[in-house]
Amino acid sequence: MPLRHTLPISILTLAGFSAPAFAQFRCDCTSVVDTCTASVDVRGSWVEVTTDTQQCARVDYFVDGQPFVSLAVEGEDRQPWVPGAAAPRVLIQSCAVCRDTAQDGGATARPGPGQRADGDASDDAADADGLQALIEVPPAYPEGARGAEGYVDVEVTVGPRGEVQEASVAAAQPPDVFDQAALAAVRRWRYPQEPGRDPTTVTERIEFRAAPAAAAATAAPAAVRRNDEGARNDCVRQGSRFDYGGLVEVGLLNACDVPIMVYGCAEGAEEYRGRWVCTTSEQQRTVLVPGGDERVGTTAMLESGDALQSHTFADRFFMSRAPNAEYWWLACAFDDEACRSAARQWTRSVDRQLASVNPQGRSSLVVARSY
Repeated sequence: MPLRHTLPISILTLAGFSAPAFAQFRCDCTSVVDTCTASVDVRGSWVEVTTDTQQCARVDYFVDGQPFVSLAVEGEDRQPWVPGAAAPRVLIQSCAVCRDTAQDGGATARPGPGQRADGDASDDAADADGLQALIEVPPAYPEGARGAEGYVDVEVTVGPRGEVQEASVAAAQPPDVFDQAALAAVRRWRYPQEPGRDPTTVTERIEFRAAPAAAAATAAPAAVRRNDEGARNDCVRQGSRFDYGGLVEVGLLNACDVPIMVYGCAEGAEEYRGRWVCTTSEQQRTVLVPGGDERVGTTAMLESGDALQSHTFADRFFMSRAPNAEYWWLACAFDDEACRSAARQWTRSVDRQLASVNPQGRSSLVVARSY
């Protein structure tokens, strides 16, 4: 059975339980028709997600650095949550309005036996039960695989709320290479919910293909290699913001596969009101990677100016700014020393300057700004 997921989604998923039965079948999130606004509130043993649209909406968000996704139907969704000792921190990454087949004449009924949600017949046991994953998390290629390719067949037990209750390896080629990566990915999948359905077992094949540069990367020396590709500003996304009255904290996320260093400048608050205040990954000793990246929390030795320093891989980068103030940033691939050098010079020339100074005029690279 071929691997079905094709979208580059790096997310964890929780099983929802408030959408009307089978309503998710009317949502086609492969077709995004608009953007929306969402709010996410953690309330005891569940998470409440609301949107400003009654159409189907996909909401990607982080709770304490862990990525999740909700499929909101008719403006709301609820997800089960295991309460922690402290109040969790929520960052909303995006809200996308999906094509609603109920509004364009599409069918909304549950697929019948032997039929996929898209109407195609199948002899596969999973499709015979109508269980085709709604959201599939692509696996991370293990660093220790060293360019190998193969697959893992995973037996998945799906509960009535669409959650993966159990996952185990049925077969793998080569053995014991991709097993853990496949299990980690499949445990985050989400299937259609059906109250009262008995736990159902399906088999999913997860395929692994080495990236074109995988062999070269494993053969490369441990020292960081220079990469003169220039600024990677398009990798930066705003996850969420926290308004503390006189100060706003903005959480920035990495939307690309490449680890990046972020250099940001914003108008400061309180004694720095009216002046630029710059914050950088090098100051924080962090490297920004996508949410769920297996490197989060590990360290790497990187050149920072003339020194070799330890940096920690993180899935978010925080900037502070005055209320109603804009912020600017430069993002560089973490191994692009030419870009990082230009970014360091930019922040030095802007930091603590009057807010009337144009940040773009102080940079040799194109600088991105908030909107």
